Amino acid sequence: MLSAGSKRLLRRHRHTLLMSGSCLNFHCVVNQNFWAAAYHKHMATPAFARTTFAASNASEHEIELSIIMPCLNEAETLGTCIKKARAFLTDYGLSGEIIVADNGSVDGSQQIANAMGARIVDVSARGYGAALIGGINAAHGKFVAMGDADDSYDFSALMPFLAQLREGADLVMGNRFRGGIAPRAMPPLHRWLGNPVLSFLGRAFFRIPVGDFHCGLRAFRRDSIRALSLAAPGMEFASEMVVKAAIEKLDIREVPTTLEPDGRSRPPHLRTWRDGWRHLRFLLIYAPRFLFLYPGLALSGIGLAGLAALAPGDLRVGAIEFGVHTMIFAAMAVLMGSQLIGLSIMARRYGAIVGMWPESRLMQRVRGWFTVERACIFGGAMLMLGISGAVTATSIWASLGFGGLNPSALMRLTIPSMLMACIGLQTVVTAFFIGLLDQPRER
Repeated sequence: MLSAGSKRLLRRHRHTLLMSGSCLNFHCVVNQNFWAAAYHKHMATPAFARTTFAASNASEHEIELSIIMPCLNEAETLGTCIKKARAFLTDYGLSGEIIVADNGSVDGSQQIANAMGARIVDVSARGYGAALIGGINAAHGKFVAMGDADDSYDFSALMPFLAQLREGADLVMGNRFRGGIAPRAMPPLHRWLGNPVLSFLGRAFFRIPVGDFHCGLRAFRRDSIRALSLAAPGMEFASEMVVKAAIEKLDIREVPTTLEPDGRSRPPHLRTWRDGWRHLRFLLIYAPRFLFLYPGLALSGIGLAGLAALAPGDLRVGAIEFGVHTMIFAAMAVLMGSQLIGLSIMARRYGAIVGMWPESRLMQRVRGWFTVERACIFGGAMLMLGISGAVTATSIWASLGFGGLNPSALMRLTIPSMLMACIGLQTVVTAFFIGLLDQPRER
């Protein structure tokens, strides 16, 4: 049975809703026992009515802002987040909606969202990214704001984001380091290592003017982000959005935001090392220049310099003597470098074909010159030179009756010969693989 106080509270809110002249539509809920219990449990605005933040007869194009919260068992804090988001829409007189992208909650989160007027989008595919993708696809607003439902972000302070979107921005990122991180709101490992390092790599790889690459509170132009075809199901979704927006040269801006301690009593869904690695892996996959090309050029340069220095004979630097054994390491560096350069070319071409990034003018010129036919001629010539050197070395050995050899002399011929043969074969194989990628496919 309801207490006398709960009954009075129910009557007071019913009267307020019936008499309200605001633009919000309220639908009375008759299950008094449930909502009174929800009120006392979650300390949120009493959910005696269901609130819809867009007029029932309005089309989706009349909604300016959709606020999306991914949710998996967030009953402790979801009500507070919805309350703040609702207050923001009401205080600024905005046409908006609140969407809870639910990932299979079993703790009553859906009932809380439903009671407080949020639109529930059930997303069966598990994961932070999967939930947000489902919410974005269901959003009706011209603009979308997204944030975690753990009460660490202030949904009542979204106006700086919205102002930037109204001025023409496509993606507006929050920056917790500029806005302020409350004590115990972010683990020290995340604050001083994980986020700064990953944000630095993101800026270096993609030339993005973003200081907080993984802030969970951000807003964007719905159609611009939908066009990116985001697909990452996990926490790396946060990186995917920024990276693809940068690749497509969208207008990315940043505003300060705050971060408060997680309001839940249970541990967060985020796993430091697992999710940190997923972010790093995604950044590297989308940056083949840094993953393959630059390390390949560095290794090749170091190796070629070593081979050139040791070609005339042993080299002494102080008390250290470099000889044919050093040549082996130098040749290995050149071989690994050439492999990485070839992988860079293949990765860039594959990414352009499947739509991961547009093909650069440089790659177009390289592809125009690096045909299968030319690669076969160039690689075949190197292969034959290498084999010729190996045959010459074998002939010298045979002339000595296949007996003992002076390794310092003969290895200076054998090592470069084997290196040329390997690189020649790699060149031919790489060209054929790129030719395979370029074959017409059924549409």
